[in-house]
Amino acid sequence: MAAATLLSTLFYFTAPGNIILMLILQILISACAGSIFPLLWSMYADIADYSKWRTGRRATGLIFSSSSMSQKFGWSIGGALTGWLLGYFGFQANVEQTPEALQGIRLMLSLLPAMGTLLSVIFISLYPLTEQKLHTIMNDLNTQRNTR
Repeated sequence: MAAATLLSTLFYFTAPGNIILMLILQILISACAGSIFPLLWSMYADIADYSKWRTGRRATGLIFSSSSMSQKFGWSIGGALTGWLLGYFGFQANVEQTPEALQGIRLMLSLLPAMGTLLSVIFISLYPLTEQKLHTIMNDLNTQRNTR
């Protein structure tokens, strides 16, 4: 995500006519950001194990269903936010865009996503379940299962 932040920021400074560099940057940004999704689903499983370890009750269904619901909310809000931002920047369909609208589109493709990925970096760095902590949790859960 840190690389996606850097690449998104670089995208803002790319010359408007440099289509090849824009495409390359977008491919790299997508590869960086896209690699998070499989990791995210494994984090949900880790959270389910942590919940069982912490409370003694398995809440896997609740954890996965709430994460799925939050993703759907995010997609809905993200789609609406795109429309709201385009309206805010003065985008008009099927006409030549004003400099303000073009600047807004440029921000929506670069610095605004960079802020989102930077937030992601911050949140991921605060994630408390390290490999060592998960190893301890798994050992404790296996011990509990074997003593029954």
